[in-house]
Amino acid sequence: MQMRSQEPAREAERLLAQCYDDMRRVARRILAGDGMAASIQPTDLAHDAAIRLILSNDTLSFEDRGHLLALAARTMRRILIDEVRKASAAKRRPPTMLTQWPGASTTTLVDLSDLDEALAALQSYSARHALIVEMRFTLGLTVEETARQTGIPERTVKRHWQAARAWLHDYLKTGEHVSIA
Repeated sequence: MQMRSQEPAREAERLLAQCYDDMRRVARRILAGDGMAASIQPTDLAHDAAIRLILSNDTLSFEDRGHLLALAARTMRRILIDEVRKASAAKRRPPTMLTQWPGASTTTLVDLSDLDEALAALQSYSARHALIVEMRFTLGLTVEETARQTGIPERTVKRHWQAARAWLHDYLKTGEHVSIA
């Protein structure tokens, strides 16, 4: 019986090792343009995320490579938020960590912790919309790549991406919970 319970964990670790280079690419993307890049290197962020995923039960429930990378991106974002919280506790003044607005053609910046809160709220309304935001924004996948990774038709990915961005914009602008169509 013990061998069976260890098999999914070994499979998860094997897939995590295969995705490690992609995780480092995601970490570079997350840190690009953020103030935290000076204190955290992409390799360190990817490494910390891999360790957290190995130690958590989340890795046992991933569906495929795309889902694992989405979990890794979410874990990296949480690591950065934890770092901001540590810094704010030490200095009593929280540093603002900004990131580019999802899919913006111009340089529109948003506070990373506010975006994380908005994504958590979006997740509670629509897990599918939140997954598409993770794939498109955090992982930097194209519509075609997102469709391939999720199995959702490209037209649906485009519609969900547009709806999710509008929902996030409204949520961040008003700070109120709104329903997604």
